Amino acid sequence: MLRSLLIPLGILSAIVLAVPDLVVMGYFFLVIPGLILTIIPTVFVYLLATFLIRPIVPLSSRVGANVIAFGLALVLGFVVMLPWRMIEIRRFEQAALSDIAASPTLRLTGNVLVDFPPNRYCSTPTMTCDHRCTALLDTPGVESVTKVSGYDAATFQRGPHAPGTLAQPDQPQKIMDAFDRIDGPHAMRRIVGRRHLDRTLQADWALRIAQGDTLREHTPLGRKHIDWRVIYQEDHRPGEPSVQRLEIRDPTDAVKARRSLVQHRVPAPLFYFGFHGAMNNARFTVGGTTYSNQPRHFDFDPDVELLRLTQIPRPHPAPDSVERMEQKLAETLDDPNATDAQLLLAPMWLKLFQYEAGQDQIDTIAKILLDDRIADPHEPLRTTLRSNTDLTALRAGLAKRCLAADEPQARSWYVSALVGLPEATFAQPSADERAIWDRATSVPEAAPFLERLADQGAVVVPELLGILDQVVEKPWHERFRVVHGIREAFMRLGPNAAMASPHIRSLLAERPSPLTQSAEDRLQWLVALARMGVPVEELPYDSWVTGPSDLQRHSKRIHRQLKRYEAEHRTEPG
Repeated sequence: MLRSLLIPLGILSAIVLAVPDLVVMGYFFLVIPGLILTIIPTVFVYLLATFLIRPIVPLSSRVGANVIAFGLALVLGFVVMLPWRMIEIRRFEQAALSDIAASPTLRLTGNVLVDFPPNRYCSTPTMTCDHRCTALLDTPGVESVTKVSGYDAATFQRGPHAPGTLAQPDQPQKIMDAFDRIDGPHAMRRIVGRRHLDRTLQADWALRIAQGDTLREHTPLGRKHIDWRVIYQEDHRPGEPSVQRLEIRDPTDAVKARRSLVQHRVPAPLFYFGFHGAMNNARFTVGGTTYSNQPRHFDFDPDVELLRLTQIPRPHPAPDSVERMEQKLAETLDDPNATDAQLLLAPMWLKLFQYEAGQDQIDTIAKILLDDRIADPHEPLRTTLRSNTDLTALRAGLAKRCLAADEPQARSWYVSALVGLPEATFAQPSADERAIWDRATSVPEAAPFLERLADQGAVVVPELLGILDQVVEKPWHERFRVVHGIREAFMRLGPNAAMASPHIRSLLAERPSPLTQSAEDRLQWLVALARMGVPVEELPYDSWVTGPSDLQRHSKRIHRQLKRYEAEHRTEPG
């Protein structure tokens, strides 16, 4: 009987272990099939063990021998798991250091070191004075904050006589998230008020810096000068206990406060196959439970724990800070003798907006772009402007900053903003705009701006063809941006570019064509030719069309692309 069960169970076990998504489907359609598929591998293992143990059981009764063999199989499942289980429990206990709650809460003073691991979600690894740094610098008695993150370190101080180079606070308002989490779920109802509070806190820092209470960065202080150390550790190595731990140590390196979350997967006392995951990551594992040193669903937030363990005060910026900052910024932009600290008002003001700045702020942004004393503001500008805002007033500043930018990312952003300006903006181009066009074949980020040569009408068609002939012999990775920019210019020109269609058709006829690298490239060139006046039925489809049905299908496709282009063209600002 056991032998007759083992064969189908073995086959089913192999199938579900190889394709665990079948179990998910079983749960999805009917719960019972999912449960059955989940336990089949475990049942097979114990029946196989029973079958192998049965011959050595000295009983004549078949039923009794099977029962004893099955019992021994269960004992074997326990014995096999016991050493592994004890090892993992010991590893968990070693990692789960006891929490230390300071009473009363710690008052940090002097020079504080904050050691947090690098933020793996942050694309800019530069060392900045973040919300923890600013909150500590606003704590009475704290003289400096030394930030350590991986191999990087820097010390930040504030005050009129602080040494080092000027720095900007990095999202000081984020500390309010931790205070809200301490207050509980009801704090989420104050989201509108929180947005205003965030902006006033940012503005308050900007005003203090402009008024001489500067924030400065310098080389990190040595260990002997540190009075307190705030250390946050994370360890999520596979197979090891998962650890999140915040410790606060005094100058003698004694731990004065500790809070941690330690979790570790510990095998079950008895062997079985556990099932985890959903359709995209379903899998079988050896059964077990997750041990934790905290209650279930505990969410460890190092910022919250830092506030609970120390006497960091909640910020209370003046309610009119934003209005006073805007007034001070206007005065600074008009002041030829403004200090470097005052000029920091510009980028810090841009950071007040999260895709919220509109026409009311455009004039100020235009002044910032044209002011040579202000460092390249493209980074905050990327998250400042509301979509569909008419940026025509920024035209001169965008062109100027594009020419001056050192970073490719900055040049790309400025060119993209210029390309998006309303129709006919560049009918009378400035010297800076002409300079960008002159760089189109040598500076990759400038090439998309060729599209806006079309604003000058049919007179530029020979110039566009001349540029195209300059680059067709270059490798594709060097010419594709120029080719795409010229194609978009012809699309904008429409029938005004009709004189260029024979040359474009001849280039498309070459094998390989210097204008295309993919079927999508060819499709867009066919749309451009249709815009230039070539009848859709007479476009150079080449191998795409082998009969009337192919022609009809591709003609409909071109008509759809034309309608889409014309619809988008009509919705441009202006």
